[in-house]
Amino acid sequence: MKCLSSRLQLTMLFCLSILLHGAVTTSSMADNSAAPTPALWKISDEDSTIYLFGTVHILRPDLNWRSADVNSAFASSDTVVFEAPADTSNPQKMQALIAQFGLNPPGTTLSGLMSEQGKRDLADVLAQFNMAGSAANFEPLRPWLVSITLAALQIQATGGDPNAGVERILGAEAAASGKSIAYFETDEQQMQMLGNMSPAAELFLLEDGLRQLKENPDQVNDLVTFWRSGNVDALGSLMVATLAPQEEVYETILAARNRDWVRQLKQMLEGSGTIFVAVGAAHLAGDRSVQDYLRAEGIAVVRQ
Repeated sequence: MKCLSSRLQLTMLFCLSILLHGAVTTSSMADNSAAPTPALWKISDEDSTIYLFGTVHILRPDLNWRSADVNSAFASSDTVVFEAPADTSNPQKMQALIAQFGLNPPGTTLSGLMSEQGKRDLADVLAQFNMAGSAANFEPLRPWLVSITLAALQIQATGGDPNAGVERILGAEAAASGKSIAYFETDEQQMQMLGNMSPAAELFLLEDGLRQLKENPDQVNDLVTFWRSGNVDALGSLMVATLAPQEEVYETILAARNRDWVRQLKQMLEGSGTIFVAVGAAHLAGDRSVQDYLRAEGIAVVRQ
């Protein structure tokens, strides 16, 4: 990765440390005045209780998002389950994963894959981030990695702090209180998932994302506002609409993972105790959500 600037390498590693996300969002102007009521669900049997809480991975540090119900459910839990470790302690490992799954093969460049409109949109978006003329830095990267890197740049540009994200806060509290911590996926599985998308799917992920960044730059504020107020229908409509137009992208990033998590949740129900599950809010909203697949398995899901 010596061909990449050091800034871009750090941005990519930062981005991958909060990887998928369901959605990578931040809050720069979301309303902070009303009491927060983010959505919380519960599944249970005779000796097991599992809470399901949708998260936003990076937030403005002063945003108040915790409700009494969320605090109570978290405090009562013995185990907390997140999507993946997002391990930033080993940057060499992350760089190796990027080299394996995120770089174009020799002779292939990003601009050679993109449409003319996509290249214009990339230049415009980079200019928004005060990176005009830096498109050459992205040439070695596969479209899916550029898409996620641009999401990270947007977060940085709007003042979002990864240390204020839900997972970072709950993870630190879980460790401090002696709760067990588990994950649905590994970092490598997440990278492989994205790296295995077809060229058409990952190009859609990039170029449609660029279009949205230009046409609706305030979308992230709407997402956080809906999430914080527990408006799951509106949240689902916004978040899922960004992926639904390309079935392979939707299946890869949301639906397939949701089905696998439901398989794991069923295994958790076979045990005992109280578990708090915190995953990207997109997985708990819209069509083919975790709740949809749980109900298809005959498991009652109760909104708290």
